[in-house]
Amino acid sequence: MVVGVVSAALLTACSSDGGGPQGDNTPGSTDEAPVSAPSAKPPAFEDFPGEGVVFTEAGMKVGVKTKAIDATWKPEVLDTPAKPGHHYLVVWVAVTPALADRGADKVSINREFYVRHKATSGPCGAESPISGYCYFWGWPGSELDALENDKWREHRWESGEYARNDIKRGETLIGQVGFEVADTVELGELELCVPTREALSDKSEFPCTPVKAPDGSR
Repeated sequence: MVVGVVSAALLTACSSDGGGPQGDNTPGSTDEAPVSAPSAKPPAFEDFPGEGVVFTEAGMKVGVKTKAIDATWKPEVLDTPAKPGHHYLVVWVAVTPALADRGADKVSINREFYVRHKATSGPCGAESPISGYCYFWGWPGSELDALENDKWREHRWESGEYARNDIKRGETLIGQVGFEVADTVELGELELCVPTREALSDKSEFPCTPVKAPDGSR
């Protein structure tokens, strides 16, 4: 009987303590303000590390500064599958006019770029080394787009095969390029190389900018 009386007294004390239920445990409680999602921010060229290089092809009046901003492995790019025994090294690039006071017109990144690494890692695949480097050609490439956020991996890219894009003064556009690489090739540190006014066709003379090591597998 003593135990029963003590238990009843404790239950009564707990139910009356604080005058009622706590706000944190009540459905619909407004004790804490809702947490807002981070706002989307369009990517800007200056947001990405490094200086980049200036890309200029024949016929362009104004070059565009170019940086490689991301990289991964994929079995196909822009609905184009890689050959058996190969994967695409997919590189996303950011571009902006090289001159701050004007835009650039008729810009295409399709069939223009190369990635390279030092040939000390092993064979280059079907191609022979040039000046100690293995080079891989950039095709297919996408159109350039102005993105509203950093979701370039999820973006639906369109082929840039027959497209050229104008870039407004101070604007940053993003694009995607695939570089087909044999699965037997062991890559070293990668660089993105682009034609410029001083070297339009000889890829061994192209200026280059670093590419991050790709994630994913092949």
